[in-house]
Amino acid sequence: MSQAKYSIQKVAVLGSGTMGSQIAAHCVNAGLDVWLLDLKDEESENPNRQVVENIKKLREMNPSPLGRPDYADRITPGNFSDDLDMLSEMDWICEAVIEKMDIKKDLLARVEEVRSEGSVVSSNTSGLPIGEISEDCSDEFRAHFLGTHFFNPPRYMKLMEVIPTADTAGEVINAMSRFCERQLGKGVVKCKDTPNFIANRIGIFSIASIMPYFFDGTFRAEEIDFLLGTLTGYSKAATFRTADMSGLDVIHHVAANLYPAIPGDERREVFDLPETFEKMVEEGRHGNKAGQGFYKKVKTDSGKEYKVINPETMGYESQVKPEFETAAVAKKRFKRAGERLHFLVNEDDKVGEFLWKVQCDLMLYAAHRIPEITDSVEAIDRAMKWGFNWELGPFERWDAIGVKEVVARMQDEGREVPQSVLEMLEQGRDQFYNREEGTVYNLATGEVEQLSAPARGAVRVSDLKSENKEVFGNDSAGLYDLGQGVALFEFRTKQYTLGFELVQSLQKACDVVEEQFDALVISHDGENFTYGANLMEAMGAWQEGDKERVRQAVKNFQQTAVGLRYRPFPVVVAPFGRSLGGGVEFILHADKVVAHHELYAGLVEAGVGLLPAGGGTKEMLHRTMQKLMQDEQIDPLPNVKETFKTIGMARVSDGAPNAQELGYLGASDVIVMNRDLLIAEARAEARRLADRGYHPPAKPRVRVLGNQALSSLKIMLYIMHEGGFITDYDQVVADKIAFVLSGGDLSEPQEVPEHYLLRLEREAFMELLEDERTQARIEHMLKKGKPLRN
Repeated sequence: MSQAKYSIQKVAVLGSGTMGSQIAAHCVNAGLDVWLLDLKDEESENPNRQVVENIKKLREMNPSPLGRPDYADRITPGNFSDDLDMLSEMDWICEAVIEKMDIKKDLLARVEEVRSEGSVVSSNTSGLPIGEISEDCSDEFRAHFLGTHFFNPPRYMKLMEVIPTADTAGEVINAMSRFCERQLGKGVVKCKDTPNFIANRIGIFSIASIMPYFFDGTFRAEEIDFLLGTLTGYSKAATFRTADMSGLDVIHHVAANLYPAIPGDERREVFDLPETFEKMVEEGRHGNKAGQGFYKKVKTDSGKEYKVINPETMGYESQVKPEFETAAVAKKRFKRAGERLHFLVNEDDKVGEFLWKVQCDLMLYAAHRIPEITDSVEAIDRAMKWGFNWELGPFERWDAIGVKEVVARMQDEGREVPQSVLEMLEQGRDQFYNREEGTVYNLATGEVEQLSAPARGAVRVSDLKSENKEVFGNDSAGLYDLGQGVALFEFRTKQYTLGFELVQSLQKACDVVEEQFDALVISHDGENFTYGANLMEAMGAWQEGDKERVRQAVKNFQQTAVGLRYRPFPVVVAPFGRSLGGGVEFILHADKVVAHHELYAGLVEAGVGLLPAGGGTKEMLHRTMQKLMQDEQIDPLPNVKETFKTIGMARVSDGAPNAQELGYLGASDVIVMNRDLLIAEARAEARRLADRGYHPPAKPRVRVLGNQALSSLKIMLYIMHEGGFITDYDQVVADKIAFVLSGGDLSEPQEVPEHYLLRLEREAFMELLEDERTQARIEHMLKKGKPLRN
């Protein structure tokens, strides 16, 4: 039986609570037909009232579970009493009701009566045994049943734990894993059907093992979050902020369920949480959702402050800035979290002792869980990185500190090191991962295996590097042979900013592609696509008096960005994460964009007192006017005003669907759910364009409205300024944007060549850069990381 049989288009989610409704929202984001069912409301005229209200809540949540607010209208509400027969039409039925075994079993018995044979049924339980939930069902049902554990919030959390039972058919496991990976964009980790699977088993252990150091007064909560945050390869939310986000009641519930379920666990007592923590839960201090947990946000005279709990008084007090000498040395001396971790655990001080003990607990616990919860070192590390946003998984921590020295030190301290780890060292292998060889050690089998891709078919720049595919490179950028006649251009600068050297490198890369390749993809492996122009570099040159260099750099950037469109080969840009300023101008001038669903794109130059001058202002106007060409009866002015607001207010999309609404992406651009598949999809699009016999478009003439638009936009600015919505200098900056969008001081609407608008962009940009108020905004942004409203 082929996987094609399990093509999933219609989905029913059973249970419209927090997780069920958000799972439904994410399925809608992925373009699926979605039904959301829950208990019938017997007291209301609308039997689906509960579901309708929960769908309404999706629109109000922040961050939004929906790609666009109107996606909520695509979810069809229903109830278990009247609409269960609809399940016969579903390809996938996802159960997400309350975590009680009897309720789940009863519901599945009713589902079995109406579902069609061959449809997949799954449970989103976070801890109940998957096999037990379906044990009373037929053989055919059990063959198509498994666990699909989403992490909260489903749109943003990458991890999907897929938990087959002993009865789940192999083809169903493979098909659902592929579906979750490709259509839902998840990082799939296959788990054994053990208590709380992988991520929560390791993650709750980690949080629980750290709690005593706080409750006994060894460290303050903010100090632990500093030491066990990005400094040492955990998440930005660290330990206690993560606990508040997850919900202290949820952590308590998981730990309480785990304790009796793991009688053979050598560290079972860790899940018996401190009494003071129990008291916090009893008092309703459940974290962010309750407004207080380990931290509490309070209003102050100067704004808002996050206060931290004192475990002795149970009151909240102002945080202190963590100051540890060795930690400061580590931050200054080492760039990578693994290097900082290695340094700190070997320091003979309070911090070193604490970090060593915490790492020992985590590393040993993870190693002892193989083969209990999984056979795979990779699965545990990925579960923690994708489910808890850690930078380093437990076994990557072994490698970072050094497996040999860790084992020797553990043995000196009388700790029990798993035999499987000792056997690895006896075989002459002293690390779990060998990135150069692309291998990982399997603790369950004692074999060395090839590292698996994060998603089937994924292409990463790191792989291209290891395969010596680099064509040329420098500190700012690199060009690689991506295969299939396509090249890839990579940003390498800090925060992937677009500086002088990077722009020159892109020009050189385009020349190389013209001679040696058929197409070009622009993307990389980083967390964000680009933060835009390198303001520090530009301001440095300006302040040194080298204004001509800055003028030339602005012109070069504009020529390079706009020139992408007129190269004799197709250019595909594959953005993701934050893509600001000049990054959007690359997007706007690509022949095709393949964007990750989580794209936060914006022309944000107005925030630093500038305007988009890499063709961005021109192109946004051109796109606006192109939309209106098909219907001459439409008044273009309201549309130009909306474009003006988008640029002047520095609007940033909250995802790729919203980027389409704002005009940063076109209707034919591609949205990819899985970040790991972005470059592969971009290469496929580039290859398709090249195979069709690509020819660059002719340079357009752009319709502008002249004084008709300029006077109207100035009136709008005047009203906004008088109403206190914009500052004096906001008005000056916006006036320049309005001038360019109007085509300058023209007496009547007309068509102008592209180069005319590009010249207006450059002139306005340089005039603003000359202004001390713009320079103050840039300096403030560089120092404070936020806009100055002057």
